[in-house]
Amino acid sequence: MPVLEPVHDCSPSKLVPFHIAVSGQRKPEGWYHFYEDDYQFERFWKTPDKYIPKLKNYDGGISTDFSVYLDMPKGQQVWNCWRNRVMAFYMQKNGLKIIPNVSWSDYESLSWAFDGLPEHSILAVTSQGCMKSDYICKQSFLNGMHELVLQKYPELIVVYGIFPETWMDKFPVPIVTLKTFSQERWGN
Repeated sequence: MPVLEPVHDCSPSKLVPFHIAVSGQRKPEGWYHFYEDDYQFERFWKTPDKYIPKLKNYDGGISTDFSVYLDMPKGQQVWNCWRNRVMAFYMQKNGLKIIPNVSWSDYESLSWAFDGLPEHSILAVTSQGCMKSDYICKQSFLNGMHELVLQKYPELIVVYGIFPETWMDKFPVPIVTLKTFSQERWGN
């Protein structure tokens, strides 16, 4: 598993999905993210050098988020976690300022989901699909957040999506929440 460099002294405020960031439809401003369907950025996995020059026009980004779903086979979850680290490592080595993305599925995934992540760094997660789901998904998300803090001692966690205000005091680390693209656009 590639080991990522820690990231400090940054906090994105405006995020643009990868597929829009590289489309040329908008003036590059703010940060980009990969919190969208995997097919939208599979092309980045296949030909990253084609997109790195476009991404360098942004202030920074949050690294890839290949899906790690509860109902995926374990092998596919580990593969996608590895792809996330490989892409983040490659992005860092090519001079992109990125916040490492973190994802996990169930309790068993917590034994490998944080491999390669830096300690004492800014890290990012998404709550998309968890907060409007069943109790098990919400609990898995909350358990993962606790384990992330225990294993990696982040200096800041950026949460893309809903993060209940009542959860804020459960963590000894600052948490910044950012609205999803659909929350920004449609207010939901």
